[in-house]
Amino acid sequence: MNSKFDPKQFKVIVTAGPTREWIDPVRYISNPSSGKTGYELAKKCIAYFREVVYIHGPVCKEYTEISNTKTISVTTTQDMANAVFKEIDNYTILIMSAAPADYKIKNIYYEKIKKSNENLTLELEPTIDILHTIGNTLLKNYKKLILVGFAAETHNLEEYAKEKLIKKNLHFICGNYVYKEQNGFGDIKNEIIIFDKWNDQQRIRLAEKQKLAEEILNFLILKITDVWYKI
Repeated sequence: MNSKFDPKQFKVIVTAGPTREWIDPVRYISNPSSGKTGYELAKKCIAYFREVVYIHGPVCKEYTEISNTKTISVTTTQDMANAVFKEIDNYTILIMSAAPADYKIKNIYYEKIKKSNENLTLELEPTIDILHTIGNTLLKNYKKLILVGFAAETHNLEEYAKEKLIKKNLHFICGNYVYKEQNGFGDIKNEIIIFDKWNDQQRIRLAEKQKLAEEILNFLILKITDVWYKI
């Protein structure tokens, strides 16, 4: 490998969309992520990197396939974790733009829950934190494995994004606000702030996700080139 950053020598893994954690055969925990951000990022990556792996959950139909990529469809957070763990390698950039479910049902009902007039209590337990596992356990096993996370927050964006950056041992994290009736999950437009482990940040103003993806990649490539010897 060269002594300087060459994107064409890198494999890129991009994750997209939500995951589903089943309650019973017909109900699940999830979120309204459409998968568009990850889809646009994966499409843009094709022009820059030697290989693109696109791992997506139950995204909108139009975001399920991308030509010239290795596409892997998953359902649960554990499914996504297994796919990512299998694909990571030396000289890899992982862009974790998916929105995996943070909790799952501790005891899944294997028959449909029948409605009644009584309250129903469901016990939840955390799902695997994919980036935390890689950053704090697996990262040391690979050469030039670069981790890019996403933080969708309703408040205190900078505080929570930086906290995740440190706790998960990431190189970059892209933060954005999400509200039920405003920009965020599923929307065409969004605004991003990218924080990195070298205490730099870049704001990408409100734009369509196709443009956001382009600007995110431009920043990542420029920054990785600048700090190559530190990675």
